[in-house]
Amino acid sequence: MSDDEMGYREDPKNSNGIIRARTTAQIRSWEVPRAMRALEKFNEELGKVEFPGIYILFEGKKKAYVGQAKNIYNRLKTHLTNPEDKIKDWERALVINDGRPATQSDLNDPAIRKALELYLIRLLTANKYTVVAQGEPQKLNTAQGFFYNSFKGELTVFLLKKTVIIKGLEEAGQEEVFGDELRRIIEKSEYRIQDWTSNEALIDGKKVFIRPGSKKTRGWQITIRGRKPGSFIDSFQKGSGYLLVSRDGVLLIPLTEVQRVIQNKGAFEQDTIDIYIVFRENTVLLQYKKNSIDVTQFRLLG
Repeated sequence: MSDDEMGYREDPKNSNGIIRARTTAQIRSWEVPRAMRALEKFNEELGKVEFPGIYILFEGKKKAYVGQAKNIYNRLKTHLTNPEDKIKDWERALVINDGRPATQSDLNDPAIRKALELYLIRLLTANKYTVVAQGEPQKLNTAQGFFYNSFKGELTVFLLKKTVIIKGLEEAGQEEVFGDELRRIIEKSEYRIQDWTSNEALIDGKKVFIRPGSKKTRGWQITIRGRKPGSFIDSFQKGSGYLLVSRDGVLLIPLTEVQRVIQNKGAFEQDTIDIYIVFRENTVLLQYKKNSIDVTQFRLLG
């Protein structure tokens, strides 16, 4: 689901000062003012059962505390009745979970919660918040990592829509590589550049389409478009040339490889095709809809 497809809805503040918000995917949230009455109403809405999740306490405009708990209500009650000195005067709490009680929620896993807590700390810090909390890195297995990556991507979009942040967080190594530096990497990999513009090049006599991708929930989206001879989609249909992804080690992927991920050949007749580059810890995946192939081998830098 892309950012544009992910719906967002925020309800007006109710009589207890609570603001509910949700996405059309996983996230459910409550913005709760610092008041016992509001906290008890929040607990009633949860059915007075254990709900795990992550939360942010806000003090003023740019001071925040990020936490996680198996029982969000109990943890917020402690912050209310016995506040920590570093966030003693917090004014509101933003609670985020997947709308499911502990018996059903993926957030019942403490490793996932702690990984998301650390991600939130980094995200808020990048948006110039003073975050008075410290997280700790987690080692996640494949199943945990899948949920974490899915949820954190949606979490970024959610906080952007809620205007808590103004920009997302690019993972280390995923920053875009520009101009001269990109050319140096190409030449150091013993390729010969015959022509070069901002989004196309001629390398070793082959046409190359340079795309950094745009950040979406499921990865870096690259749109293949154009109908004229020599356009991106024309070259893609012929399997002639390369896709140069100017991020994370820089990927030079033959368009014949990109064709492999699109098993529905009818897609080649569309005006646009959206593919995604997904960076994992040790691998890079190329995805189209539910199809995925490993393209790690096409990295120019390890």
